[in-house]
Amino acid sequence: MAGHELSRSKLYVEIAQTIRTMIEEGRWQPGDKLPTLAELAAMFDCSRATVREALGALRGQGLVEFRHGDGTYVRTASVEMWMEPLEAAILLGAGQARQLVELMTSLLAGIANFAAFRSARLDLEPLRHALFQLECASPVNEEVVSAELHFYLVLAECLGNELLENALRVLQEALRSALRMVHETGVDGTETCRQVFDAVVEGDADRARRAVFAYGACLLQNFETADT
Repeated sequence: MAGHELSRSKLYVEIAQTIRTMIEEGRWQPGDKLPTLAELAAMFDCSRATVREALGALRGQGLVEFRHGDGTYVRTASVEMWMEPLEAAILLGAGQARQLVELMTSLLAGIANFAAFRSARLDLEPLRHALFQLECASPVNEEVVSAELHFYLVLAECLGNELLENALRVLQEALRSALRMVHETGVDGTETCRQVFDAVVEGDADRARRAVFAYGACLLQNFETADT
């Protein structure tokens, strides 16, 4: 793409920043519809999955919104003002690995709890599809890590609580690193996602919480093992 050199490491982050710059420069105005996934993928010479992650990051910043069956639009209002201080606080504490895992576990457990509690009123089909994508993902590369992260992001989206969803998106890179570490030890995160999905569908908030907390305990145990 002319005028924009993109690093291949964390490409979606670079793409998200480029799209954000374009919006700030007025290429797309509040209320405008962005190009389709296919068009953006061609524009940035990348996969649709990478574009989807970039748009997800922008959504987490409150800059764009997804309209099911219609596309992605530049928002006319955003929650960036509360996001930026939270993001700074998380970055300042990034060295506190165990505390970060505890924070992520508590957040995911809370999301799973509320999703199960409200399951009768939620459209869980996107979550079912996210679980299917996870089950189909290759277990030996980054694909399964991205698919598992996507499952939790979709779980948050199903709730319709923008603040919870945005909080999770702020933490998504830390969560990605934690998930990668667990997969490298042979722990199967897919099974935890199945347990969470089943508990949410059945409206069992306690079981959904316990599944996430058990997974978090596994993460923490890996930290302890690494230190010995």
